[in-house]
Amino acid sequence: MITRRGWEAVAATLVALVLALVTVNPLVALVAVAAFGFVATEMVVAAVRFLRLTPEQFHVERAAGSRRLPQDGQVEVAVAIRCSPTTGFQADVYDVVPTSFDVERGAASLATWVRPGDVIRLAYTICPRVRGAFVLGPTVIVAEDALGLVRHPIVLDRGRPLMIVPSSVMGRLGKLGVALFTRMQAGLSIRRRGFGTEFRALRGYQPSDDIRHVAWKRSTIDNIVVREFEQESRQDFLLVLDLSPPMEAGLWGRSALDASVEAAGLLASLIARGGEDQVGLLTYAGGVHQFLRPGRGNRHFRRLADNLALAEHRTGPCELPQLFLDTTRRLRIGTHLFVFSAANGSLERLPAAHANLRAHGHRPYLFLPDLALFYPGAPDRGATRAFAWAQDEERRGFHQKLLAARTQGIPTFTFDRRGASDRVIFAYTQIRGWGSAR
Repeated sequence: MITRRGWEAVAATLVALVLALVTVNPLVALVAVAAFGFVATEMVVAAVRFLRLTPEQFHVERAAGSRRLPQDGQVEVAVAIRCSPTTGFQADVYDVVPTSFDVERGAASLATWVRPGDVIRLAYTICPRVRGAFVLGPTVIVAEDALGLVRHPIVLDRGRPLMIVPSSVMGRLGKLGVALFTRMQAGLSIRRRGFGTEFRALRGYQPSDDIRHVAWKRSTIDNIVVREFEQESRQDFLLVLDLSPPMEAGLWGRSALDASVEAAGLLASLIARGGEDQVGLLTYAGGVHQFLRPGRGNRHFRRLADNLALAEHRTGPCELPQLFLDTTRRLRIGTHLFVFSAANGSLERLPAAHANLRAHGHRPYLFLPDLALFYPGAPDRGATRAFAWAQDEERRGFHQKLLAARTQGIPTFTFDRRGASDRVIFAYTQIRGWGSAR
């Protein structure tokens, strides 16, 4: 591949040849012919030499690591390239880094002279800015002649796939107790219905246990035991995500949908840690795009986390009445629905759809984004009035939807660009403590 410098050299020598023909100057003609011959020879020799370079002459060793990472985490990348070409050459070596990653430390590229038997190393740290599926790499060597006239890229590997999931899914609350839930876990009130009503057995004390359940008469200084109780109820939860265009409001990576996914991931993480309840996922825009039936277990939770990471905006409306009807057809038993939706569209059929949903034993909880608060602001002073008008219109529609939902008795929680995690924790603790949220 001829570089820009190479094309400039060819153009310059051709101009010199034309100038020699016009002026009929033998000295200029001699210099022009010599320069053109030198440039052409250099290009041909370099091209022939680079054709001998193949990916089989290079062996890439990429450090192993987790392929599922939190959105606020860091990725340590270490690449070693063992070279065995027949001759040395100048090259640029780099790892292809997705544009949604920031390089925090080190460098993903270097310029070096490659000799037979050399080991080239790249070490750097990157941070993801958005969730989703990405490929880190491949590693590329770009061979270059001494004058920079010809370049020859060689792709060495396929890269490393990465799944960037919401930070809340990976969990930052610490490990919770498995056998006995206390009223306070990592600062969150997660009281269970039926807690302490049916004695099961005694077991050793764990740091996460409630001190009120210590069996003092059976305990000694060296061996503290607690009473363990049966759980009376297992409940099903369904995360419902609106993928319609209104949920795209906000900055890249911090849209209304991104805030909803973060909150949904937190709820899924809390439920998964408990090990008793079941959680599923439904995505909607003009119809159901994906339905993951409520379940539990590590395999189910990993699948749920991956699907949350891949949730993206789609075309199509998301009318709340139709969403309730389509959801009712897919659920078998009474389920708590955590609906993250802009509730765009007509709400005339909402009373009938909500009544049908409740008749089947389901309880919806609506998390409604205030889209006017997701916009970053007017781009310039001239657009301030237009932006203020758009915000007022958006806010008027928001209050109408909020009033319509609460009139039907649907517990509705609002959130802005700061996220809905606190609203989700509040609703979940109320449901686990009292059976429903308000």
